[in-house]
Amino acid sequence: MLVLTATVQRLTSTLSPRPLEALALRRGCSQWAASCGHLALLALVVLAAFFLVPAAVFSTLEESWSYLDAFYFCFISLCTIGLGDYVPGEQPGQQLRPLYKLSITVYLLLGLTAMLLLLQTFHRLADRHGLTDLVLLPQDPPHADHERIPEAQDPPLEPGQSEEEPVQRSSAGRATYASIGR
Repeated sequence: MLVLTATVQRLTSTLSPRPLEALALRRGCSQWAASCGHLALLALVVLAAFFLVPAAVFSTLEESWSYLDAFYFCFISLCTIGLGDYVPGEQPGQQLRPLYKLSITVYLLLGLTAMLLLLQTFHRLADRHGLTDLVLLPQDPPHADHERIPEAQDPPLEPGQSEEEPVQRSSAGRATYASIGR
């Protein structure tokens, strides 16, 4: 997951600013409209490239799966729910099974990267335009009547008085209530 996160960080830094600048500067769009358009375009690309097209491929390659079953597999897998009720490549007599399993692994890694990119883009849009303030709890402004509670201090020792020595644990290795420093 760490590698995916680092990859998405790099992709976000290269893929997000350029389209937003192009929409905002060249087309004269507001930052809000450019950000929403960028997110919608990215969501459509992820939907088509990692849900709709792979579902068609899986429904063709997996004989017992319908298109809806294949779409369900794509959704469950890329949303990291992964129930395991649909597992591709488990039919007996399937041709090029190792290559098929490897391609499924590559699809899942790329799909998870795309989903993380989509979520990070949404998070940046929410942060940039103040949408996170809608779901965060309001903070109370500091008031003058909120004073810091002073820490309890030991009373000063009188002349000739020594500090009490801490009570040691019994030699049996068991702690007693008398061993608790007060």
